[in-house]
Amino acid sequence: MLKPTPRRTRPTRTTYVASVVAFLAWLPFLWVPLASDEAGFLMLGRQWAPGSSLYGDYWVDRPPLLLWLFRLADLGPETLHPDGLIAPGVKLLGALASAAAVLLAGMLAARVAPRASHWTAHLAPVLAAALLASPLLGMPETDGEVLAVPFVLLGVLALVTSLTGEADRRSLLLATGAGAAAACAALVKQNMVDVFVLAVVLVPLSRGRVPHLRRRTAAFAGGAAAVVAVVVASSAALGTSPAELWDAVVTFRLQASAVIGSSASPATSERFVLVLKAFLASGAALTLLVTGFLAARTAWRRGPRSAPLRVAALAMVAWELVGVAAGGSYWLHYLTGLIPGVVLLASLVRPTGWRRWALATCLGLTVLGTLGAWSHELAVPVDDAIGRDARVAAYLRTHGGPDDGVVVAFGRPDIVAAAGLDSPYQYLWSLPARVRDPRLRDLQAVLSGADAPRWVVVSGASISGWGITAPAELQTWFEHHYTEQASFGDLHVWSRR
Repeated sequence: MLKPTPRRTRPTRTTYVASVVAFLAWLPFLWVPLASDEAGFLMLGRQWAPGSSLYGDYWVDRPPLLLWLFRLADLGPETLHPDGLIAPGVKLLGALASAAAVLLAGMLAARVAPRASHWTAHLAPVLAAALLASPLLGMPETDGEVLAVPFVLLGVLALVTSLTGEADRRSLLLATGAGAAAACAALVKQNMVDVFVLAVVLVPLSRGRVPHLRRRTAAFAGGAAAVVAVVVASSAALGTSPAELWDAVVTFRLQASAVIGSSASPATSERFVLVLKAFLASGAALTLLVTGFLAARTAWRRGPRSAPLRVAALAMVAWELVGVAAGGSYWLHYLTGLIPGVVLLASLVRPTGWRRWALATCLGLTVLGTLGAWSHELAVPVDDAIGRDARVAAYLRTHGGPDDGVVVAFGRPDIVAAAGLDSPYQYLWSLPARVRDPRLRDLQAVLSGADAPRWVVVSGASISGWGITAPAELQTWFEHHYTEQASFGDLHVWSRR
């Protein structure tokens, strides 16, 4: 068997306290304006029904479960504040996800912590709370990573537990639940297949040590397949076909990687440096270095089959690091995807001698980094770009009518959402437009069609932007049929003549 069942499997009091702290850390930001992605996902989730594009009338390269979660967060009409769109339900969703993740981190640590000491069962949930509450990892933005982390931790906990004991009904149910949680995580954020990676390494290493391993593996696969089938069928009922989903969450990402690599702007390099600095300042880098070294040393000394969970945890962390690096656009919330691996590796450390001091140092630096970043975020919570977008949206609300349409070239779905208008152009984000409409033929068809929008918002002096160069004939046509009405920083509002 994988290992004997530990004496303590319930979360410690520290876990409950850390979970509450992780939840409370979000509360001061409930009325902070939504980030661009948050506003866009909320709008897509609200209008998702059979329409002209992937999700209703819009297209985005995200799995359907993410939009369903944002649909749950739609607790009522949002408020357009001078600094941006406010929807407390979205921030509350992030707070609940963080609290659940900390609770599951404590349960996982209690399960896998060495029998000689449960000190790490106290450390792991505090570490998880500190990272989830850190603006250095993207908080307080409710994004795919923070919503997927609870599913990843639940899947890891259920998988590890299912491989202990006899292959009875409980073990098979746990294996089924592990597969279901693994699928849910990937259906929230497609690159968060951490549980599958863990299983691919852990199950073969457990062969000969876990009885009836094939039955447990089949139960895991069955749980994952059942969830995928339900989500795909439910999406089809809303007008989103399986082929369209595959194109959006798999095929598109491969195409997007090539586009990002060939047309990266200087801002991409700047964000990469920012993410690297945040990785170091948050304490996550040092914690991964220390715990990864200890796990690798133990696996090397004992051999992979004598330390299967450590080897599998290292593989899972390696995948998480690839996910951060391969994201291409380099946003802070990418780092949230590292939390399950950090927690698992920290939980496996036997805290004796210098190891205990090393872990305590990592935790102390992480907590200090979080407190500093959290205090700064609380003092200056509103991003200048979000405030600028809010002024554009307020102008459109004041001067536009309910039947007007608006196209933002390119990206900034928060403007469309805050303006309360529809967009006849299906690509609200810049990357889908760059990949799927690089020559702007779809945009030209929209602007010259019967449903041409009254308003167009452009960045700079032309319709080009965000790595997209408009053909000269489109720019000429645009200037002939639209005239500039107002400007807000580098954003210019044009109306149809």
